[in-house]
Amino acid sequence: MDDDEFYIGGPKDYDEQTDAFRFEIDDLVNRYLDEFDINTFVMIGAFQEKIQELIESGNGFMDIDLED
Repeated sequence: MDDDEFYIGGPKDYDEQTDAFRFEIDDLVNRYLDEFDINTFVMIGAFQEKIQELIESGNGFMDIDLED
């Protein structure tokens, strides 16, 4: 077996990972709008709560290379 048989596809760089995350959010929102009786105001509130949780988790640090 060569190395190509063990290749697992997926987003490789930061931009592709960000796009994949955004597409997942889009799909989730559309699914809930289609399948549930939830409205956009409730969704926005839930997202705002999650945003606050993410901010408080302290996982927002990024290494930025300023030499480019």
